[in-house]
Formats: sequence, structure tokens, C-alpha cells
Amino acid sequence: MGSFRHVPFLDTDEEGLSPATSHPAYVAAAPDWFWSEDDPRAPFGSDAGHDTLSALHEHFREGGSDAHVPGCVASLIEDWRLVPEEIWDSSQAEIVAWLDADDDHVGFLHAEVNAYIAAACGQFKTSGWIHPALRFWAERALMLLEHVLAPWGQKAFGSPPDRYADKLSATRAVIQAAPEPPKRMQLRMYRRR
Repeated sequence: MGSFRHVPFLDTDEEGLSPATSHPAYVAAAPDWFWSEDDPRAPFGSDAGHDTLSALHEHFREGGSDAHVPGCVASLIEDWRLVPEEIWDSSQAEIVAWLDADDDHVGFLHAEVNAYIAAACGQFKTSGWIHPALRFWAERALMLLEHVLAPWGQKAFGSPPDRYADKLSATRAVIQAAPEPPKRMQLRMYRRR
């Protein structure tokens, strides 16, 4: 029996961001506005989201595998050097203190949130599933958006309480719709029996 070589779904210059150049499972799960390149709710509608998808495409075009997508994303975020890594493991109070310390910090944190969401949606779009590390990072980013950035934005700028409601619910639904990763990519502790 020959070995199977996965061929990722990659956007083309002709098609751009399109269902025609995306995995059918992602197309079935993604709402219409997920295809926008300028809607900040959409995974690839921000600069960080677009750059993350572009990095994934470059990774695959250069022969990179799905197994190494988390490393590609980690390298991209490390190159940006926007948010200290320990912020992602900090308490809500510590993150708020970091946000309050510099006006630029909120934009930096939003960029990384958008990158983690784009990474998970991007692998689903190109490969039809999400690596467990990317799923974890995206879920962590969504929790931070909902429980830290949204309340902080309400307090700091008077943002509406439901400002991120569409982004949160739709992105969670899309990530939830992603099929299980191939067995070789599943973490043993999470494998379904």
C-alpha cells in the first residue's frame, strides 16, 4: 500500500480567499463573513490574521507538514515580539495591569489573539482539521478575548458588552466543527476510545 501525501488547499492569486480554494469541511462550517479580508470579526480579516494565513500558505508551499504548523505559528509570533509569553499564563488582574501599562499593549494582544484564531482556522481551511496545539491556542485566545479584553474595553473605552459576540460564537462553532485530527496527531490523553 502506497503512502498518502496530503495536498493542502491553498489560496491562489486568481481566487484569493475563497471557498473554491478551501477544504470542503471548512467551507461547510464557515459563515459567509469568514471570507472577508477586512472584517475584524473574520479570522483573516485583520492584519495579524492575514499574515498568519500567509505564513501557513508559505509553510505548505515550501513543503512543510501539518505536524509542523504549530512551530510555524510559534515562530511567527516570536518574530513579532508583541506580547511577553508569560502574559498568556497570567491571571486576569496581571493581564489587565499589563494592558493598563501602555496604550499599545491592547493592540499587541489583539494581534496575537487574531493570529492564534487565524492559525486554527487556517489549518482547518487548508487541511480539513486542526492540530491539538492550535486548537488549544485558539480556545485560549477566545477565552482571553471574552474574559479579559472585552471587559477591559468596556471599562477603558465604553465598548459595548457584546462587541465580540459574533466573533466568539462563530469562531467557536467553526473550531468545534473541525473533524478530529489524524490519529497520529491526537494527544493520547484526548483520544476517543
